Amino acid sequence: MEHKQTGRPRSAAVDDAILQATRSLLVDGGYAEISIDRVAAHAGVGKQTVYRRFPSKAPMVAAAVQDVYAHAGYLELTDTGDLIADLRAWLRGVARFISKRENAALLRALIAAAAANPNQSDELYWQITELLHRGVVSRLEAAAAIGEIRSDADLTATADALIGSTLYRMLSESLGVNKTIARFDGLVEVLCAGLRGRS
Repeated sequence: MEHKQTGRPRSAAVDDAILQATRSLLVDGGYAEISIDRVAAHAGVGKQTVYRRFPSKAPMVAAAVQDVYAHAGYLELTDTGDLIADLRAWLRGVARFISKRENAALLRALIAAAAANPNQSDELYWQITELLHRGVVSRLEAAAAIGEIRSDADLTATADALIGSTLYRMLSESLGVNKTIARFDGLVEVLCAGLRGRS
């Protein structure tokens, strides 16, 4: 969700301060407790400075979440030539990432923002998942190209299932890292068994 720059040039330091303030307030109080006024005060900038960047708190929250997730390696899915190993390695990294309270709290805040703004919900979700979804589908396409999985498999649905499982796990803190990894490993095994072909 990009916002056109108008008026005075924007400062990267101010942008960072706003996003960091947003994340701090989200982790401490959740989406319901955040406001443009509070973010401005926490960041040490004027309210209009925030409004020049974000028209409301929902896109501000999405930008803050996207920023931290994009820099955490969460979107990275490597290709070693072994699809099962690659998916398991990626999901194990996800499990460790979401085991940190602040990371899970940010995603829950984004979900709350989407629920509070149904007309923007698809755009808010897609802001986080677009690159991830593309990466998973690309990795599956590479596996299909070398015959590792069926060429007629529904790769989009498979990516939905994999990404959806990570979002689901972020909504619940009841499992520890090891149990989450075990669940993800099981999911990869089941999905890849279906993708490999019918005997």
